[in-house]
Amino acid sequence: MDISRNKFDSPGENQKIPIYLTRKQVRHLRLRITDSGEFHLSIPWRAPLRLAEGFIEEQRDWITAQQDRYRFRASDKPRYETGDVIPWWGANLRLEVQEKPGRAKSEVLGEVVRLTVPPGSDLEKRQRTLDKLRKNSLETRLAALLPKWAAAFEVEPGPVRIRRMKSRWGSCNPRTRALTFNLELTTRDPKYLEYVIAHELTHYFFPNHGPEFHALLASKLPAERSLRRELNGRGANSAG
Repeated sequence: MDISRNKFDSPGENQKIPIYLTRKQVRHLRLRITDSGEFHLSIPWRAPLRLAEGFIEEQRDWITAQQDRYRFRASDKPRYETGDVIPWWGANLRLEVQEKPGRAKSEVLGEVVRLTVPPGSDLEKRQRTLDKLRKNSLETRLAALLPKWAAAFEVEPGPVRIRRMKSRWGSCNPRTRALTFNLELTTRDPKYLEYVIAHELTHYFFPNHGPEFHALLASKLPAERSLRRELNGRGANSAG
């Protein structure tokens, strides 16, 4: 394994895989893959480099699997045409596109997502229309689930926002109490939305992911550890 000041090369089967190192105010090592396919490793400020080396070696299989997964996704970008598969709350639905004059709209009909767009609509128009459907669906589920979990934590939730997020499923601003949820949660099983809600509400009490944070979260959601691992991907994160 080659190492420089801020970059590792993890040996793959046929080539070296660059991993970019960043020292942060974190308690645990965290490895993630970005939307562009780069691997980034966050480590505590005073952690020795050999700790990062050992962690990367332990995650070699995961790194290779994630790289293969990224390559598959990159070669299988959505066309938003009839027959495409649309991930929808843990299920795979079939996209049906209809071109008609008038306003663009989309709806879920059983196992089909019907997308109606004006003739000649481009990919961006089609994605925006489907994103609106996702946002409405996520808003509906949040309206039902957030009060339930707020009552469990005995808190009053702050303003809620929904947007695409590159590396998080959700975020919480303890000062403003604002909660933000990733639009991509609509591609996962609904149980993960409940986990993210509970996770973010725990930040009202503890801003970091220390032992007290996980103890409180586990007291409200005993399966939080397994849900976190499933949602984030096996072996990628040493902490939530």
